[in-house]
Amino acid sequence: MRCIPVLLFVALCIPTVLSAQDTAPPSPVTREELPPSAILQNGLSSFDRIRSDMANWSDIELAAFAATAAQAKADCLRIEQTAHEGDEELALAKLCALGRDWDGVYSAARWYTRPSAPAEQAMHLPVAYALLLQADLNLQAVERAVNELAEMQERLPFTADTDAIFTYAIEAMEVNRPEYGLRAAQLRQPSLLAAVSGVNETLSAGPAEAQAWHTLALLHAAGLSKDEAAEKGKLMDAVAHRTAALAPMDRYLAQQGRTQYGWLGEAPPPFTVKRSTYVSQAKQKPAAAKAVLLVIDMSTAADVATLSLAVDSLRTRLAPGTEARLILVEAENGKVDARTPSPHAHFVREPVLAALGFESGPVFLTLDATGVVTWLSSGTPAWLNPQQQAEVLLNRALSPPAE
Repeated sequence: MRCIPVLLFVALCIPTVLSAQDTAPPSPVTREELPPSAILQNGLSSFDRIRSDMANWSDIELAAFAATAAQAKADCLRIEQTAHEGDEELALAKLCALGRDWDGVYSAARWYTRPSAPAEQAMHLPVAYALLLQADLNLQAVERAVNELAEMQERLPFTADTDAIFTYAIEAMEVNRPEYGLRAAQLRQPSLLAAVSGVNETLSAGPAEAQAWHTLALLHAAGLSKDEAAEKGKLMDAVAHRTAALAPMDRYLAQQGRTQYGWLGEAPPPFTVKRSTYVSQAKQKPAAAKAVLLVIDMSTAADVATLSLAVDSLRTRLAPGTEARLILVEAENGKVDARTPSPHAHFVREPVLAALGFESGPVFLTLDATGVVTWLSSGTPAWLNPQQQAEVLLNRALSPPAE
């Protein structure tokens, strides 16, 4: 289950991998410098990520949801036969979404967002466009999704709400349908740059800059080096023209995006395997294969068991020349309870997540045959399902795009 509002995780350090002509990044911000509201928000986002994955729900929760969704679908099919307007039509779209009747969601949300609707009957357009995009992506209508993002951009001001809809759509498409994810990101990029420079004050500069760096990452993954260089120049110009100093949280978020982008094309931060539960391969170097996937998380993460099983399953279906490993970061003073079954993983002590620009995982990182990073982002255990993002990224690392 994917939720549209997305809170970006934040970085703890910056690798020195940017070229000399780049504008120097501001002094790093540590977690200890953030205000209580930011610490609370980050903590809740980790909890919400775990809760949003239905694989982590209890049997009682799953049964309750199944019953609720079945009733909602039946009600959706019944009610959509009658015309509604305004808030009731929006409520119908939400009801159909609860029932996972995506055709019903699309029909209701499309009617609510029609340009000819009277203003008093279309007072919650961002919510309606969020439902519209959710329906598009669940129906695999990616071309339509990009077109409706463009329509939303023309009709609505660029705010945190519309930015979250873009982020949701881009994240849903960027691996499995990368050409559409990149189109959506490029569509949004000018608005992000305006926010980065301070021209658009409806979105904070920190999250805007983090997402702008991500657009560069998508260009890098597509092998579009000239476009990447051009967009990087525009981003650095926007940063240079910023007149107001960023608050610590904004600096923290911008730092995250810059850090993650900076690792692309570089060797990953070094780490030493302190112990391993992989049979007979405790000290194998990940870069030995032609393409490697590292799934990285804290050893204390709530979904470690799910991740371990999913990585184990992926390893049984790997294409020739590819490898996958779960890397779990232990606290320096962490103690292992011998009574607890240990997941299959390499265990390390170095702060790998922090070095890569993340506060929590799981983080998905791919390496090519030369051992440099070709992809870096957060993900979910569902990425490890058959023919999903993990396999797509591994196959892409085997055959990187031509320059």
